[in-house]
Amino acid sequence: LGKDLAPEAFHLALEYVYLRQEKFIRETQGHVFDETDGIAVGMCQVANQTIPMCKDVNQAKRYVRVMNMLPELVRMQCSMMGAWGDATVDGKLVQMRTLDFGGGPFANNSVVIVHHPTDTNIAYASLGFPGVVGVVTGLSEKIAQCEKVDDLAGGGNPKGSYAGVADVFVIRDMLQHASTKEEALAIAQNAKRTWGVWLGIGDYSSQEFLAMDYQQAHATAYDDKSLPSRTNQSGFKNVAYIDKHPQPSVQPELPNLVKKFYGNITAPNVVKNFPLQTQSGDVHIAIYDLGQNNVFFSTGITDASGTNYIRKAYESPFLQFDIESLWSESKP
Repeated sequence: LGKDLAPEAFHLALEYVYLRQEKFIRETQGHVFDETDGIAVGMCQVANQTIPMCKDVNQAKRYVRVMNMLPELVRMQCSMMGAWGDATVDGKLVQMRTLDFGGGPFANNSVVIVHHPTDTNIAYASLGFPGVVGVVTGLSEKIAQCEKVDDLAGGGNPKGSYAGVADVFVIRDMLQHASTKEEALAIAQNAKRTWGVWLGIGDYSSQEFLAMDYQQAHATAYDDKSLPSRTNQSGFKNVAYIDKHPQPSVQPELPNLVKKFYGNITAPNVVKNFPLQTQSGDVHIAIYDLGQNNVFFSTGITDASGTNYIRKAYESPFLQFDIESLWSESKP
C-alpha cells in the first residue's frame, strides 16, 4: 500500500513547495515560468493529446512547473574546489564540481543545454536534466558555478523554509546576469533564500574563486584564507575547497590531493585524479578550466531501475568542450 501511495505523496510534496514559492519565483529575473510553460506546450504539441494531461494545456503547464520543484526537495552530497595563482601551472582558475546523489532517475538523463537569453547578452550552459529549468551545474561567458548541500557534522542542517526561491533558480539568475563573482554574491544576498547550500563561484575577470555559505539567514563569502575556519581542513594559498562530507570535515582525501598537486594543478590533473581518488561525483562532474577555456563533463550510468550504478561519473570518461564553441552553437 505504501509503495502505491508514494507517487501521490511525492507529488503532493512538490505541490506544497510550488505553492510556497510561486509568488517569489515570479519576481526573479529568470522568467522561469515562461520556460516551463513553453516546455509544456511543446510536449503537448508533440504528444498530440496522447498524454492525458495534454487534454488541458493549463494542466500540463502546472505539472511541469510543479515538477521543477524537485531539486528543492532532495539533498545532494557534493564536492567543490577552486584553484588559481600559485596553485595552478598557469596561474589561472581551475574549478571542480562533483554531484553525488546515489541511485535515481538523474544519471541516465543528463543533458548539456546552451542558453541564449534574449533579455541579457550573457550566454550560459547547464549540465542538468530534461525539463528542469533551474541550474544545478553550469557556467556562463562570465562565471562558473559549484554547489553542495550545507549539512553539519553531528547531524542537521541550517535553519530554512520553503517560503522563497529555490537555490537552482537563484543560480540560474547568477549565470544569466552576473559578470563577476561579486555580482553573483550580490544576487544571492538579495534573493529570498530557502535552504542552506554551499555555492562556489569563479570568474574570468579575476581568475579567482569564492565559496559562499548560502543560508536563509545570510549569504557569506569565504576565500582561501577564511574558508578553513569553517571546514576544519588544511589551508592552501589560492585554493578553496569543500569535500562531500558534512562540515566541518576530518576526511583527508581532498586536502591530500591538493597538497600533492599544489603548484602543478591543471584541469587534466584534476580530471584524472581528484574525483576518482575522493570517490565523489556519482551523477555527474564538471571541471572548468577558465585559463585554457575548456570544460570537462562526465556522467554516471545506472541500470534500468535507476537503483544500481553500472559506472559512476568519477569512473567514467570525460568529454572535453571548447567553451567558446558552446557559445557559438546556433540559436534554435
